[in-house]
Amino acid sequence: MYPDKNFNQNVDRNQQQSRPTPDTDFFATMVKKGITPQFIKDAEICGEYLVREKLTTSQIRRIFGHVKKIESFEDPKKFIPQLLLLKPLLAYTAKRNSPVMYLKNITDKAIDAVTDEEIQNDKEKQLARFRLFCNGFEAILAYHKAKGGKD
Repeated sequence: MYPDKNFNQNVDRNQQQSRPTPDTDFFATMVKKGITPQFIKDAEICGEYLVREKLTTSQIRRIFGHVKKIESFEDPKKFIPQLLLLKPLLAYTAKRNSPVMYLKNITDKAIDAVTDEEIQNDKEKQLARFRLFCNGFEAILAYHKAKGGKD
């Protein structure tokens, strides 16, 4: 007796359904509260999810390249406008490549946490959140690559 042709497809579908889908607020929460063991778990889940969604390393690295350029700024008056410009870049990239949509959603919320109006007069807090944003994005990128992200 030959196995059902659809057997492997059904197994793959069942495995994908049992894998967790990351929360869209975990990155913004980390930017506000700091790096925690829960963030590390969520970043790992996020990296794995992005691999499953077929986000390529070059797609995520293109965005990360912009983050690294912005990271050199120490003054919120310089890094905030550049950080805000990541939103349209992500929107454009997400429109062209649907796997980027999840990354866009979590990154937009994290950018909002850095540019929050309640801390706009506190340069130290803005800088601290911005550094957390950069570190968090790098963690997501690292887990994406570790989980098998390919070009």
